[in-house]
Amino acid sequence: ILAHSSEEAGMPEHLSTARGATRLTFDSVEGIVNVVEKMHETIARHPLPLSPRPEGGSRAHGLIASSIYSLVRGVNATLREGADLTMKLWPQQAGTDKRLPREVVWISAVNGVCGDHLEESGNTLAIDMHFSTPEERLDHDAIATTLPDASPHIAVFVHGLCLSPFSWRRRGAMSVGDTLSAKLGMTPVYVGYNTGRHISTNGRELSEQLDRLCDAWPVPVESISLVGHSMGGLVIRSACWYGEAERATWLALLRRVACLGTPHHGAPLEKAGSLFDRAMQAVQYVDPLLVSRHRSVGIKDLRHGNLLDEDWAQAGDRDDEVPMHDTRRPVPLPEDVGHYFVAASIGRDARDVRGHVLGDFLVRLGSATGAHRDDARHLPVPAEHCRVFHEMSHLDLLSDPRVHEQIADWFDS
Repeated sequence: ILAHSSEEAGMPEHLSTARGATRLTFDSVEGIVNVVEKMHETIARHPLPLSPRPEGGSRAHGLIASSIYSLVRGVNATLREGADLTMKLWPQQAGTDKRLPREVVWISAVNGVCGDHLEESGNTLAIDMHFSTPEERLDHDAIATTLPDASPHIAVFVHGLCLSPFSWRRRGAMSVGDTLSAKLGMTPVYVGYNTGRHISTNGRELSEQLDRLCDAWPVPVESISLVGHSMGGLVIRSACWYGEAERATWLALLRRVACLGTPHHGAPLEKAGSLFDRAMQAVQYVDPLLVSRHRSVGIKDLRHGNLLDEDWAQAGDRDDEVPMHDTRRPVPLPEDVGHYFVAASIGRDARDVRGHVLGDFLVRLGSATGAHRDDARHLPVPAEHCRVFHEMSHLDLLSDPRVHEQIADWFDS
């Protein structure tokens, strides 16, 4: 089944991927069993919509059903560990340790949806934060060999939710990194990471990784420019905050930050999804079926655009504990660094109502441009450093040449 599904989905037969996918399948079975048991218990407690709630579950549910569910979970866990052990003993064929681009794309999407679970369960599908070129992963000890013509000016690119470093070359188009390399002589470096983790967790690690990158760079680094798409912009801002708090050396080299379609003040889709979940939790027969509440903490951070640990630590990771109103600590932009915001709008022009209501389908214009009614949260970017592209969607920001040219012009000034 796994081999067939891998072929149909365009997934190569990479052993670590197969191992991780198998484990995730068993985890999903356990999740389904838990949902069925909770639904069974709900029906046992409330056989009719208007019936009074009994003090305890029925004897059938308490003694028979619970034992069956426990047995199913036990068998599933045994099979999961057995399959995992078998694959650990399976020898990896030489030359197959490198994942193909289509495999990376699929795994990155899974990480965005449930990456926190993958990391907590030790699943091999969990992506560790790393740097790469468009073709291969960068080893800090071999950067001089991989990048013999490295420039002292580095451009680092951080992708968005469920995406990968390959997303910057969407549909095979030239990337903004290619443009900056050709026009300004910068060396592009791409960040791969688990977008299902908290933004603050990724931000802190990115700060640490940038210090390591500067130490390993073949020539003395003169400048660093950061470009983030969607969630990537939030990870960059979080990294700047933690870098300043920890007095990271790379921050003194930072000259420019460009955010493309970044939800600085949250994404409406996540807000609407959370509101729907809360409403459905009040319906006793629907509540057990709300698997959407188990979406990753990275997705939940997009509700308001959380950047720091304290933005989510007090509320916890449960969806019904995360406040609907904005309780973030305001995070100002770093001083002495040029900031540039790019937003997309599906509207034909600035007067088109669709653009004001829907933005780029995923992020509204006010959020992408950093505008906020609260002066403490408003991001004061000069008008000439902010550009709205009309008749463009969220993902078009990655591949549209006009966006690339605009960033190159800003970085060249």
